[in-house]
Amino acid sequence: MTTTTTTTISTSAGPVTVAADSPAPGLLIFEVPADVSPSSPYRWVLAHHEGAALGAFESSSAAALAAQGVADLADWSRNAMTAANQISLGGHVKRLQAVLTAAGGQHPNA
Repeated sequence: MTTTTTTTISTSAGPVTVAADSPAPGLLIFEVPADVSPSSPYRWVLAHHEGAALGAFESSSAAALAAQGVADLADWSRNAMTAANQISLGGHVKRLQAVLTAAGGQHPNA
């Protein structure tokens, strides 16, 4: 079940609060404001709730597909370091990368 919340993102102009969906506990999907990297087609970000971005996508549906694919790789509701350790120590790095790539994910600063 998706819930809606807000999150604050860092931009070159300073922090900006945006609406975000939480498709799974600890994961957020939000749209980058139009005035931030305006020429980038990758407007939708899948991120850990503490702010670390997993990937940027061309649509909210692509980000949601990626979220669905990575939801079981870690307990995303824990802190970012714990989630990273669960992925790394659990041998899930290649699967994480494959899911993000398959959904069209790009580096979050693309």
